[in-house]
Amino acid sequence: MKLKAALKNMFTLFCIITTFETIFIASISWLPDQNFIFNARDLFKIPFVAFAGVLPVLILVRSEKTPRAELMIRKTLHFILTAGVVFGLLIYFGWMDMTNAVFIAAFFLAIYIPATVVQEIRAKKLADQLNAKINAFHKAENATHREVP
Repeated sequence: MKLKAALKNMFTLFCIITTFETIFIASISWLPDQNFIFNARDLFKIPFVAFAGVLPVLILVRSEKTPRAELMIRKTLHFILTAGVVFGLLIYFGWMDMTNAVFIAAFFLAIYIPATVVQEIRAKKLADQLNAKINAFHKAENATHREVP
């Protein structure tokens, strides 16, 4: 992934994560027996957590010829760093405790997995388009160099 694509991806993920965090927090307040107090200062923590959660995308910025093993290591490191940063901030802010840890982990995976799948699908489509253009170029080049009897 190039830096420009990574920055676009980070912005998109930031918006999606901020939206889903807001919806998640708003839905928690609907649960019965919840003494949920959320003040204006806590609202600023939502985009901070989202921004910190998308920063590890910069690990995926690489050159054109990256070995497959390095790519797998980068993706694994990305997952570990993203989960560590997000869960660390949630624990630090007091938003995650033993009662809601399973829900927050499920919520994290519900955002992380589809985002990764969408990114892989986009990369596959881009690779297919580039391969189609390369093949069309080679066919056109070969057609002009035919030997005429």
